[in-house]
Amino acid sequence: MIRPNQAPQPIEPGHRNQHRRRKLTRIAGVLAAAVVISWGGPAANAFWQTLGSNAGAARADAIPAVAAPSAVVSGGAASISWKQGTTAEGRPVGGYTVARYSSASGGTKVSGTGGCAGTITVLTCSETSLPAGTWYYTVTPVLGAWAGIESARSVGVTAADTTPPVAPTITAPALVSSAPAATNSANVGSVPVTLSAEQGSSVRITATETAPAGGSAQSVFQVLTATGSNQTVTFNLSALRDGTITYSAVATDAAGNASAPGTATSAKDATAPAVSAVSLGNGGSQFIADAGDKVVVTFSEPLLPSSICSGWTDPSGIKSANGTLTIAGGNSLKFTSTDPGCPSIRFGTVTLNGNYSAGGDLSFSSSLVWNPGTLQLTVNLVNLASGTPTTKQGNVLPTYIPASGLTDGAGNLLPAGPVPGTNSRF
Repeated sequence: MIRPNQAPQPIEPGHRNQHRRRKLTRIAGVLAAAVVISWGGPAANAFWQTLGSNAGAARADAIPAVAAPSAVVSGGAASISWKQGTTAEGRPVGGYTVARYSSASGGTKVSGTGGCAGTITVLTCSETSLPAGTWYYTVTPVLGAWAGIESARSVGVTAADTTPPVAPTITAPALVSSAPAATNSANVGSVPVTLSAEQGSSVRITATETAPAGGSAQSVFQVLTATGSNQTVTFNLSALRDGTITYSAVATDAAGNASAPGTATSAKDATAPAVSAVSLGNGGSQFIADAGDKVVVTFSEPLLPSSICSGWTDPSGIKSANGTLTIAGGNSLKFTSTDPGCPSIRFGTVTLNGNYSAGGDLSFSSSLVWNPGTLQLTVNLVNLASGTPTTKQGNVLPTYIPASGLTDGAGNLLPAGPVPGTNSRF
């Protein structure tokens, strides 16, 4: 103790050195704590706590790993739970982060999603819509801005694939017929159908006819493995009725998930047109070929007008062309076009089976008319141009031989064989 007016006692050299060492120790401790705290940012594995007022007493408090979490999967969701984590000094940690790996060791770390995303303040979480595969979970304790050591991985849990494939897309020809080659049509025995579906999935494609009134619909199907986009498969639709054909494609993946159906439709017309009737009509004098007479051929369905005359591109409405009709040798009737709009005509010939000529050929100015409403192709005798008609008593039985190339709207060919008509006469 220093008394008043008493001069300070000099410090001995040994005591002076001891005092200096204590002071340097305190400074070094404070600097070390400051350096470590500054270095230990959010990713550090430990935080530092200063105890008391003595900076020399600062020491580290680590955040050790918690035990490996437990994980279970049910209905495509994973439930993860773990034990409470504490620091080395026994302080409870405030939160946890959850991650998963696709293997028991190594691999890419995937942060938790859904209820397992971000920092979790409880001891369990659930990750829904878990991708298919086997997953291994870890938990990392965190306290404030400091993260502890990541835990060991859980046992592997397997999530089943519960996501169905996307509905396939399917494209079929708009028109299916028996035509060997026609625009927008395909041979009924080999109809190309284009498919796009999830690669590797099993696809069942079904083609179904429209059910008849009071009856049931028939179907044909194929099962194939999808190779991706624009895969072509052919169908034989010969056994199905004409009308609308509906295609349905369902893809099933390896896990057994089935897609919604992809659909398409075709119009099927595989029935060839036929000649229903052939008759001679009298419009002038009986028993003589003269002006006003006509030959009428009736069909079972509308013909494609362009197959009669290439200039008749509109499939609807009545069409006509001018020309010349000849009756050769009194027996065979033929129409030839003189119309610029129809440089060539497909009609054929009609055998009259009765002599309407006194000798040589008869020639008439004439017209050819197609009427899709009555399904009739009519040759009209307008005026006699040359030859001498003769009287033919009684009816005759005309026979029609179609020209090659006449088709219906689907491109089905009219058979070219002779078709006997009905007893009639000019």
